[in-house]
Amino acid sequence: MAASGSADDEAVKATLREYKERTEKADAMKLSPFLKCMEACGLKQYKLTIESSIWGLHADSTKKCTIDQIVKKVIPDIAADAVNRAKGAKGRADLADKEVVAKVAEIKAKLSAKAGQAAHKAIKTDKVTERMTDASKYTGSHKERFNEDGTGKGKEGRVEKADDSGYVGNYKNAGTYDSKK
Repeated sequence: MAASGSADDEAVKATLREYKERTEKADAMKLSPFLKCMEACGLKQYKLTIESSIWGLHADSTKKCTIDQIVKKVIPDIAADAVNRAKGAKGRADLADKEVVAKVAEIKAKLSAKAGQAAHKAIKTDKVTERMTDASKYTGSHKERFNEDGTGKGKEGRVEKADDSGYVGNYKNAGTYDSKK
């Protein structure tokens, strides 16, 4: 059972890593990406609890929690608080309680089910957008801004560069003076 628990934890960590901010180098998350992850996994009912009481207990001075800390401390606290609210009890529930352990397993199962799925969905385009962004159908000077494969040329496609070689524009034999010996 311990092996399946760690495999389950790894799947939860993989899901959390997909939702963390792209610019974040450390293995940590802020509150808003964590809430987006919880909502995407069908756990929106815990949002108020996480925001009001649980996140502040575990977050560091930069208001972030490490992913390991989320899996080992935050999720069990969410489950304990949910069990306490269901019972109508005040204070903290025991993390070893059977109901709390079952709730932790339920939350982790929902999070691990999302592992491997993209956090950001691909944007669907309609026919009009496809037609307007197809560079092969461009005419006039706009056509010159793209290569044959449709990728942009950048500044080279926007700016006309003057030939500073010293030759007149219509002179066709530039560079051949020395070769006529």
